[in-house]
Amino acid sequence: MGLLRRRRTPPASAGTPTGHMRNALHLVLAGDLAGAELALAEAARLDSSSADVYMALANLYRARGEIGRAIQIHQNVLLRPELEEAVRREALLGLALDFRAGGFLRRAQSSFEELLEVEPGNLRALREIERIKIETGDWEEAIRLRRKIGTRDPRSPAVLAHLWTGRARALLQAGDRAGGRRALKRALSYERGCAEAHLELGEDQLREGKPARAIEQWQRAIPLHPALGRVLLPRLAAAYQAAEDLLGFERLLRDRLEQYPEDLESAIWLAETIVRQGRVDEGLARLRVLLDRAPHFLPAYAALGRMSLEQGRESDALKVLEELLSRLPVARPRLRCKSCGTQDQELRWRCPQCGEWDSYE
Repeated sequence: MGLLRRRRTPPASAGTPTGHMRNALHLVLAGDLAGAELALAEAARLDSSSADVYMALANLYRARGEIGRAIQIHQNVLLRPELEEAVRREALLGLALDFRAGGFLRRAQSSFEELLEVEPGNLRALREIERIKIETGDWEEAIRLRRKIGTRDPRSPAVLAHLWTGRARALLQAGDRAGGRRALKRALSYERGCAEAHLELGEDQLREGKPARAIEQWQRAIPLHPALGRVLLPRLAAAYQAAEDLLGFERLLRDRLEQYPEDLESAIWLAETIVRQGRVDEGLARLRVLLDRAPHFLPAYAALGRMSLEQGRESDALKVLEELLSRLPVARPRLRCKSCGTQDQELRWRCPQCGEWDSYE
């Protein structure tokens, strides 16, 4: 029985447009954008009628930050007579992304909308316009677009919860408390576990002079994200102080540390709360134990030094300062967007780089 041989398409010659395109792809993957540009330019020289070559070249220019050149190429492609519909849609998308990358938001939106006229369900265009609406504070339009995206994105309920929270925040800042409250309820109707909505509800209760209700809202939120303590603990401390219930705050912190024993922020707040209740030695000793466990955690040195000074223990504070200086310049741990890798010290609900919601870890 003879061996079955699969016929193969002959490889494109290195001197053909296809060969140069293939070479450009390999160069892009290798990170050599300058080499890829030369390969694509040679492919365009050999076959000036190929829209694919010019589209690839435009996308390369956008990746290199040469937005003007990318825009010019995409516009020239769109001016071609008898352009295939699929190529037209691709060029419209490319042009819109060029404008977006260059910060020309109105022109980007106009191009995305033009693409939606020929392809109403284009998911990329809908998401990009939604992103522009979020960045310009047009929450109502962002909500409308997200509803249009609907179940095609399984994260739509969570995104709608954030969008309604943004709408609520704008209403509350404008003095429309009733409208803001309704918007927050809508947010939680999409996702009960939206920590941002609980945070805003608590802020509203605290502004109204109801710290106990604010505490109730924030207690619901704090288990929802391990890093949420950075945002909520200062607010909870103020609310418990206003409610004259530091013991309640201490219990909350102890419970949180049982759930997240590596939460160093909560450990500092627990020590400070114990000191505020008059158990000074116990609180300072907790900070010492924390530093033995995490000697590079600089905020603990700052807290120990500050509390030592407040208690009139200047010599102890000086020792802490000496220890702190010996540890510099070690940086505080940062949060990272699991979608694009952007790092930040602040917990953000939406990554400012890629636009992804709830992506910080």
